Amino acid sequence: MPTLIILYLISWSLLMFTVLLQFPQVFYRWIKIITAFLFVMIAAKSDHPIILATLILFFTGDVFLAFANGGKVKRWLMWGLLFFWLGHIGLIFCIVAQQTFSYLSLIMGLTLVFLLVIIKKLFSQINFRGLFPILLLYGYTLGILGSLAILNFNSMLTLASGILIFILSDICLIFWYFYPQCPRIIKLMNVITYFGAVLLIALS
Repeated sequence: MPTLIILYLISWSLLMFTVLLQFPQVFYRWIKIITAFLFVMIAAKSDHPIILATLILFFTGDVFLAFANGGKVKRWLMWGLLFFWLGHIGLIFCIVAQQTFSYLSLIMGLTLVFLLVIIKKLFSQINFRGLFPILLLYGYTLGILGSLAILNFNSMLTLASGILIFILSDICLIFWYFYPQCPRIIKLMNVITYFGAVLLIALS
């Protein structure tokens, strides 16, 4: 396990430099896939099959997004979103398997739906390319997951922290994939928060 974590940190660091220095897309694509594969390997060493299955879904989503070319290839983007959405469902089951489901999360989950609407209103240059209804469903599911993480934060600190950081990464991803000329710092923040989040989830 320590060796895998070290390899993961090295690969993750390379990915950050790839984004920061704006290396060609092909470098970013394959380093991202390798880094994603390593978080699956880390999860495989644990004794949590739902977490492992969830991270395999995230890995598959990462592969599709890596070939989506910043969201320009819509079909790969949609497949990527589908696998991440399934991964969120998996994490919800993971929490519910250990804690009592709170129906309050169904209301709290609307927070991310409202956030998406606000972002759409505030940033007129954002072009969701017909995917806004799908993103609202995605956002609501992620909002429910985040709400469950908050409600059960003390009892599952590592997993809950990973989920909440994951939400930050997805907010950055909105601008990366749908905002023209996304600032480099937003892309870097996505790489930092996303791969930090999935590491915590893999170790939870």
